[in-house]
Amino acid sequence: MKTIKKVAAVLFALLLVLSTVSPSVFAEGEGARIGITISADKTTNLYPGDIVTFTINISTNFNYTAMRWPVMYTTKAFEPVVSGEGETAYGNVRGYGTLDSTASFLESAELPSNSEAFGGTYGKTNYSGILIQWTGGTTSSGLGCYNEVNGSDCLTFQLRVRDGYALNNGVGTVAIPTTTQAKKVFYYQGITTPSDLSTLYKLSSSTCTITSTPCTVNILSAPAGIIPKASTDIVLDTSHDINYIYGFTSVVGTRLNAVDLDPDTLDQFITTTGDATWTFEPVGGFPADSNSTYGTGSKIHVFDANGVEIDEYTVVLFGDVDGDGNVDVTDEMEIIAAISHAPLWSWDEEVTDNPQYFACDINADGMVFSEDLNAVELFIKKVAYPDQTQSGGNGMMDF
Repeated sequence: MKTIKKVAAVLFALLLVLSTVSPSVFAEGEGARIGITISADKTTNLYPGDIVTFTINISTNFNYTAMRWPVMYTTKAFEPVVSGEGETAYGNVRGYGTLDSTASFLESAELPSNSEAFGGTYGKTNYSGILIQWTGGTTSSGLGCYNEVNGSDCLTFQLRVRDGYALNNGVGTVAIPTTTQAKKVFYYQGITTPSDLSTLYKLSSSTCTITSTPCTVNILSAPAGIIPKASTDIVLDTSHDINYIYGFTSVVGTRLNAVDLDPDTLDQFITTTGDATWTFEPVGGFPADSNSTYGTGSKIHVFDANGVEIDEYTVVLFGDVDGDGNVDVTDEMEIIAAISHAPLWSWDEEVTDNPQYFACDINADGMVFSEDLNAVELFIKKVAYPDQTQSGGNGMMDF
């Protein structure tokens, strides 16, 4: 991979620079440390497809001229956000603020699939990784270095939550391992004073203590939404410009027209996934009051676990054209007006362009004619119910 070759080239160039300097190892250098903490912009209620920005905070008591370490992430939970191709394939790693006093280089590359397992928790079976490297530039005054003694947010990178994630009870982990195997991938070099090339510490895992604080996030394995409850005829129809919900044929075995549709009865028709919630807006809008009706034209608003609205469905009760939740003579007159193209009915060509027009099309033939009117008349005479499932036929269901 071109990116990895470029990383290796930068490392080799730096080593050539360092090899020309006689390192002096002092007690301060032997007591050097580097602490790395990973945080995320969002750690709970993540859904498949969400992009998470992770921030790396580096703290140290030394002036580092180069750093390199792997960032491991749960393979089944995340995938890198690819910002380009070739050498920039894993270039979504970004410097955060100022890393050094002079010019610097920041590189990132995917760890090759055949890379050595880091053992234990971070074995390659369950984890993938990104190799991140920062190298201070050179100027006439010396080597650029990282010297935020108390730590600061330095780097960011992004991962995307994979679809269908269902591992470790929905917990995804991003960490910089410090196992013996992982330390073979680490690279660190240090100097006491950025402008003093004569005092150079060459650090290793034995002369530099590494501490790492991982980041875990909570992932909801199912996308947020609503679905029909089992043994109902509910249809979530998203094939039109308006999302419709219909099929309200019974509530606990009782025909729809024997009960009132309201937030309580709606709960018997639908359930949620991915910790979603919903509200039921009556005809005429919020706030609901004692005069509110929940017939054709009322709306179900669906929210994800973060309170963001993600879907809206418009209720259709076939035969209930005026939206009061009943099928009666008023609706019969509305259907007659629709058949005769009365001026009040200025709908578009498609019956699904308007929920009231859609409610007229009881036999699901895409038009409003005498068959639809007949279905309402039979209901008023208590002979049959208007079909709520859009199953076609004569548009009627037996009592």
